[in-house]
Amino acid sequence: MRLLIIDHGRCDPAASRAHRVRAELGRDGTAVAVCGPSSVPRLEELDAATFGIHLHDIAAASHRFLDAVRDGSPAALLAAIPSLSPRLLGSVRETARQLIAEAVDATDPDAVFVMHAGILADLAVETGVPVAVHVGPADLDAAAASRGMRKLVTRALGSSEVLVAADEAVTGRLREGWVEADAAAIVEAWPLDDACASRIAAACRLAIDRRRGV
Repeated sequence: MRLLIIDHGRCDPAASRAHRVRAELGRDGTAVAVCGPSSVPRLEELDAATFGIHLHDIAAASHRFLDAVRDGSPAALLAAIPSLSPRLLGSVRETARQLIAEAVDATDPDAVFVMHAGILADLAVETGVPVAVHVGPADLDAAAASRGMRKLVTRALGSSEVLVAADEAVTGRLREGWVEADAAAIVEAWPLDDACASRIAAACRLAIDRRRGV
């Protein structure tokens, strides 16, 4: 199985969460590529399975967004996105769209796992690859701060094959206005932690099966 993992936090440091998951899945023979914001404007050394989304130049138009990009955490980026003007948000989306498309073209994944229900989840769905999305409470809080972001995230959640909630409380929130109350896409609840690699693989296999109608 070939997977693409998309995080909303910086993806290039070898010790990043996405790369820890990548290493764990690799031990089981799963080919994993990683995509997400980069920690520097341009990655000088980029391995063939890491695709950095370079946002520093665009972020210079917004002090808050630039601080979030420099911070590098998913929470900072997700919280800053709703504050962007429509024009700046469009530039961010187009830059991210190109890199995600490049990652998909280069690695031909069987499924995409997105670690947060944010702007990159919507773009992952656009690739046409089966998608599983992990949803945390901060994801929903950030998306709810903007009508436009809520629309994007709701669309992404409704179009994903599999949704994984961080806990039962998030499952309840998802069914209260984010997805249909009986949505089959919500399959289980577990946190993104150091033991989640096998669960990510299972969620992606389920996404593939659902796309195939199994």
